[in-house]
Amino acid sequence: MKPIHANQATPSRELSTTRRTAKIRQTLVVVLVLNLCVATAKLVYGLISGSLSMTADGLHSLMDSSANIVGLIGMSIAARPPDPSHPYGHRRFETITALAIAMALVLAVFQILQEAWRRWQTGAVPEVTVYSFAVMGVTLVINIGVTLWERRRARELRSSILGADAKHTASDVLVSLSVIGGLAGVRLGYPVLDLLLGVAIAAVIAWVAWTIMRDAALTLSDVAAVPVEVVERAARAVPGVRGVHNIRTRGGEGLVWVDLHIQVDPHLRVEEAHDIASAVAARVEEELGQPADVTVHVEPAIERHLRPTRGYRPWR
Repeated sequence: MKPIHANQATPSRELSTTRRTAKIRQTLVVVLVLNLCVATAKLVYGLISGSLSMTADGLHSLMDSSANIVGLIGMSIAARPPDPSHPYGHRRFETITALAIAMALVLAVFQILQEAWRRWQTGAVPEVTVYSFAVMGVTLVINIGVTLWERRRARELRSSILGADAKHTASDVLVSLSVIGGLAGVRLGYPVLDLLLGVAIAAVIAWVAWTIMRDAALTLSDVAAVPVEVVERAARAVPGVRGVHNIRTRGGEGLVWVDLHIQVDPHLRVEEAHDIASAVAARVEEELGQPADVTVHVEPAIERHLRPTRGYRPWR
């Protein structure tokens, strides 16, 4: 029997995708403005006072801003509809943009380590005043608010861009706390703490970059997106389905592609088999709880075809 593509692509789905894109862009714009304000405050005062840790933190925040700009560009491309050269759409560009954000973080690490080496050679001591703590305190509060809000939006919109950027911003919170500790150490007469914390900040940023690249690599390499058992359970719940096998999934946050084979009564009319396949596609998408492009292949339920479900298991 000819495979039946039971994709639930409807005008409402397209409208939902458009709204999702608009909300992601709105979130990135708000975060961009806040990151620019935070980066400016840290960099200006860090350069004036000569604090390596504060300057490093400012560069980190500036990378956040550049990542937001890259994210906006990436979303513009990812939101394009399918075309002859990209029949599956442009969603992969969202993941590619996350990789670009990670590369920006790697660049920041090199800049910080280079400055740390220069400071070690010259033995310069930063100037710490009450304004240093004031700047870091205000920016810390802003970073915490942005991190919590962006992380919530990433979960709501299932966006890898917002997820990567939220990790980026979250690292700012840890970095800022470290900077405050370094400033306190300098104030107490231990200027080497500023240098050591600058290197520690670089290590934190490098770890964040690695996690983003790891998650993006899993998505781009088509690792299984959901457990096989979830798809099988949803398909078997549809009346008329006698067997399920060859389940495959790929994709990531925002859209999952699912392929599966089902067995039905061989005496059914094509229209009846199609209705069952459509019901399976709808049930699978409902079970996943996010947009899914489901392709259902219908086969006659001959006894030798009724074999156990087989598929790829996710390992992430």
